[in-house]
Amino acid sequence: MINIHLIRKNFYKRLFPPKFGNKRVQTLYNFISKNDNNFEHWELGGLLTDFINIIKIYDEKDTQDFFDKINLWNSYYLVIISDKFLDNRVKSNVTYDFGNIYAKIFLSYENFDSYFLIDNLEIAITMYNSKLELTTLIDLISKINLLHHKKLITKQQHNYNIAFINRLKDEVSN
Repeated sequence: MINIHLIRKNFYKRLFPPKFGNKRVQTLYNFISKNDNNFEHWELGGLLTDFINIIKIYDEKDTQDFFDKINLWNSYYLVIISDKFLDNRVKSNVTYDFGNIYAKIFLSYENFDSYFLIDNLEIAITMYNSKLELTTLIDLISKINLLHHKKLITKQQHNYNIAFINRLKDEVSN
């Protein structure tokens, strides 16, 4: 079934791109929207380097602005960003904790699409050696339980991720 509202919303966003009020977030959005059709082929010395140069200067304010207006992002663009965070070449060129950002994108993502991100949640958090706050860990457990309740993830995915989050929660508590 075609969702006319979603089509209209995406068409409107293409004609009138959102304004973020933050130059770095706007630059990232413009870059992703311009290069979303070939993101699987981004390479160093090309588009991947451009992506790295945009995100490596992000700070807490930029991240906060990103999440304050996350509803303006196309969910496909969030998948692209999350996918690139998992690239070892990105990790080796940035110092910011993008595993924490990956987890927060997962939490902010629409309920019906979150299963695209769950399989790499542990990888992102481990890769960046992320130190998640207790509230974020509790929110992750709630989101994973919700996805399982709605039958969007398997029992195995649920159990595995809950065990992983509980290990992180134990580390924070100790």
